[in-house]
Amino acid sequence: MLEKKEERTGKRLIIGLSGGLIVLFGALASLFSIYYGSREEELSRLNEQLKSAQEEIEDLEAEKEELLEQADAVAAMSRDDALVLAGEIPFEVDLDDWDYLLVNETHPLPEDFEPKLAGTRNGQQVDRRIKAALERMIDDAAEEGLDLLICSSYRDYEKQDSLMDESIAKYLRQGMDYREAFFETKEQIALTGASEHHTGLAVDIVGRGYQSLDRAQADTKEAEWLSEHAHEYGFILRYPEDKEEITMISFESWHYRYVGEEAALFMKENDLCLEEFVELARWQQEQEELGKVFAGIGW
Repeated sequence: MLEKKEERTGKRLIIGLSGGLIVLFGALASLFSIYYGSREEELSRLNEQLKSAQEEIEDLEAEKEELLEQADAVAAMSRDDALVLAGEIPFEVDLDDWDYLLVNETHPLPEDFEPKLAGTRNGQQVDRRIKAALERMIDDAAEEGLDLLICSSYRDYEKQDSLMDESIAKYLRQGMDYREAFFETKEQIALTGASEHHTGLAVDIVGRGYQSLDRAQADTKEAEWLSEHAHEYGFILRYPEDKEEITMISFESWHYRYVGEEAALFMKENDLCLEEFVELARWQQEQEELGKVFAGIGW
């Protein structure tokens, strides 16, 4: 009798455990179904956005041509404005020199461009020809109690692609369609191949105490010092607030570009961005060539 009783108790335990396992597996299956359904819905939504993006990319190609036409018009306007404001550049400018290299959406880098890099502070890399001026600027700021930090410098194409993709994905999550996300990103991050960071001639510099790349950065003591003194070391604020229509990049109080001390001083004194300076230098060279032609024919 005792053995039969133990056998019945064992069976009950097995049945109980089996029932518990069935309930557990059922719950797990239900949770997996809910999770899978949620992921499936999200994947479906993303697939729809990708399909839409393919169509919008075709539209972007057409809009790119329109933008290029607008850029040409802006360049012409900036040339006229520069002539009125600046007058003549008082030193010789060879636009083929490395420090005058213009890189933007309408002037992408040539495919065979190779930067001449050297390591600098904070594990960053810059063009070796600007390293001494950059480090001297940081050291002089430190003597005045300011702790400048290079938070970004040279970037390869892969890194730029990654930044673009991350930004577009962020705006897609906020509910923008692909076109809106792309153009919002393009105002803040240069297109791959059209970024100054590929050259090693540009750096993003902030104060160590406040490192956010936002509007408030412009109000820091470090940003104010750079705005006042960077030209003394050959650097210009590359994307000024009042030049956004010309540079096609939103105001960045942290982005500085090396152009040499003479050019930096001239641009600061005459309120010129690099696009305007290059256009002015090109116009002056054209005038000089015309002058030689007229002199040759006795005019």
